[in-house]
Amino acid sequence: MMKRIFGRTTAASFALLAASLLPLPAFAQGSSSASSSSSSSSSSSSSSSSSSPTPVATVKNACQRFAPGSVVQNPPALFSQNGVLNVQFSYQQTTDKAGRQLFCFMTPSGQENPTLHVNPGDTLNVTVTNNTPQVSSANGNVVTTETFNPPNCGNTTETEQNADTSALNTMTGGSMNIHYHGTNTSPACHGDNVVKTLINPGMTFSYSLAFPENEPPGLYWYHPHVHGLAEAAVQGGAAGAIVVDGIQNVQPATSGLRQRIILIRDQVTAQGLTESAGGTPGGIPQLDLTVNNISINTMTNTTTGVTSYTPAVINNMEPDSTEFWRISNSTSNSILDLEVIINGEAQTFQVVGIDGVPVNSQDGTQPGSPISVTHYRVPPAARVEILVTAPPTGETGQLITQLIQTGPLGDEDPQRPLITMSVESSSGKTAAASTSSSSSSSDTTLPASTGQNNNQQMFGGIRNQTPALTRTVFFEEEQDGSAFFINAAGCVTAAGAQCATQVTNGVPIDTVFDANNPPSIITTQGTVEKWIVQNHAQENHELHQHQIHFLVLEQDNFEANSSTQAPAIDGQFLDMIEVPFCNGPAPAITTANPTGVNPPACVNANGQPTIPYPQVQLLMDFRGPDIGSFVFHCHILGHEDLGMMGIEEVVAPATTQ
Repeated sequence: MMKRIFGRTTAASFALLAASLLPLPAFAQGSSSASSSSSSSSSSSSSSSSSSPTPVATVKNACQRFAPGSVVQNPPALFSQNGVLNVQFSYQQTTDKAGRQLFCFMTPSGQENPTLHVNPGDTLNVTVTNNTPQVSSANGNVVTTETFNPPNCGNTTETEQNADTSALNTMTGGSMNIHYHGTNTSPACHGDNVVKTLINPGMTFSYSLAFPENEPPGLYWYHPHVHGLAEAAVQGGAAGAIVVDGIQNVQPATSGLRQRIILIRDQVTAQGLTESAGGTPGGIPQLDLTVNNISINTMTNTTTGVTSYTPAVINNMEPDSTEFWRISNSTSNSILDLEVIINGEAQTFQVVGIDGVPVNSQDGTQPGSPISVTHYRVPPAARVEILVTAPPTGETGQLITQLIQTGPLGDEDPQRPLITMSVESSSGKTAAASTSSSSSSSDTTLPASTGQNNNQQMFGGIRNQTPALTRTVFFEEEQDGSAFFINAAGCVTAAGAQCATQVTNGVPIDTVFDANNPPSIITTQGTVEKWIVQNHAQENHELHQHQIHFLVLEQDNFEANSSTQAPAIDGQFLDMIEVPFCNGPAPAITTANPTGVNPPACVNANGQPTIPYPQVQLLMDFRGPDIGSFVFHCHILGHEDLGMMGIEEVVAPATTQ
């Protein structure tokens, strides 16, 4: 089971602010012209990074949550207009009745974490002001963490007010930035840069993201991504969806369907009880889950040990109709395995998109074709877009997540209901239930297909590419949960020669992340690499690649390690993939490892795995336009915050004179 251990170095003072940030004046007012949810633009003002951005004022009634059992509504939605979407965000914090710290992105008109709709080729401009409490000793415990060496994008010293703890999310403010997860956009400063971007309390920053013309249409998302603070921010709810529109012209099975955008988040349980061991049937979960900010109300009877839940409600489905559900696992740490149940039986549903890419749409014949499954595994940060059939008249169904086997050191993700599905009565009305939020009418029904679109094949042809090299990447961790590592240790060229590893680049094996580390991986734009990603630890880990997607070739040695392969992902393009735990022994106590804490696990006295390590084989697609430094990491954010992240650098190909 993962343990949270915090030991951070306090710096003597804050560094000077970078020119790209603007201090927040005491009475600064942001624009009040943000649109309603049915509007086509969130603000009339631009967020160009070429001038000092105007601060966005604090918004009242931020970070709202809804009662258990409420009706699921789509989040508020903002749409691009004439190729541009301008957005203003106030990043805010509040505390709920259980004492949990909540975080959110608010627009000046009061919309929380809105869905951002863009088209391929559009530009997304975001101005964000960090309106969390100023970091000072007067506000409580101050933690000043690492200082970022130049080049910088924003502030230079990471700060935190009231450090997060394992017992309760206590962080009330600190550095933030925004990661535009899954988008194939630039990692440059003022783009999707998390390595060097810090926005401290009171500061305003501008982003401008140009989406490629061939960006696949599908579901992406945004969230804060400051190393060491990401878990608390996402667990606090700071996350929203991004939709690249047009999937109906790539997956015609979605044309004209009722559309539901569903973000599953997690939070500390209200009772704060100690979780059960990972994989315990009916156990106490590590975290409560929410559905579009509706808690499923995790409550454990401390006498009987029985844990109960109150699922959210979708109660206006037409009997036997097909709906298009776009589901994001926007949790910090929770693994989902989704199943649709009617009358106690698992139903078949159709997967039409994974991690923003319509399935079977990039190589081969067009249009894309759905994949039939009876369950689908969704690691933290992954997305799946599915076709769901409503229950027949007079019956109800549920969307549940199944029990996850997370390994001897893993956290508890038990089976639990997420959504109760009911259909319209004969009068066309449903039983009364509290409403969670309002959503845009133009966001509830997908447009009809206007014809087949073959232009969104960003990753097409990769199967015909010879990988320039093959890398071995692996997860390891300290057995006490004090540090987590991701290593890029093996490298062989297509010709069989050895190539540079992270050690060659100056990063020793089992080095925790630091924004000032050299890149573990250096590669060249335009190449394709084969990665073999292994798990050398006794709990599950989840690989996320920033800026690019990868093709899943194989899932190896899962069954030998008491796990099962994820359905529907082989041959598809993802930015998230789970590698399950190794099922061998804990590290032996030796002279070199007197406490038995040091990795790797699952090896014999000769240092060889007792069972072949679980691994996935992937084709990494660096053929896109992105050049610069970005990261790869485990997206269980408690692991990432404690070191399981590395830097990779993509350089331009050499030119001949």
